[in-house]
Amino acid sequence: MSADPEVRSRAKHRSFSADDKARILAEYEAASNAIERAAVMRRAGVYSSLLSNWRKQRANPAPKPRGRPANPEAREMRRLREENARLQRRLEKSERTVTALGKAHALLQMIAGESALDEPGSKKS
Repeated sequence: MSADPEVRSRAKHRSFSADDKARILAEYEAASNAIERAAVMRRAGVYSSLLSNWRKQRANPAPKPRGRPANPEAREMRRLREENARLQRRLEKSERTVTALGKAHALLQMIAGESALDEPGSKKS
């Protein structure tokens, strides 16, 4: 008794494009008897339940929304929090700018005061 050392990969989930679905459904519906319909399903590698789901999708193309309905208050709260965070960042940037301008102004005042003392004939007021 020898075990197969080969590790089999997991089967990939198949997906069909809308064109493939339409083509397979048209071929299935064009078949004249049950044997031909079974042959179409074997060739495409699909089950009758999948074809039924595709027919439902074709009849009702808009899918139902999944999950809980959105809470408008929660959405508004999230928007306000994001806006608050944005405004906080803007305020911090403005405060840094004002601080830097204040320091630059003080430095310019100091330089202007020193240059006034250095000029001959000028008096300190």
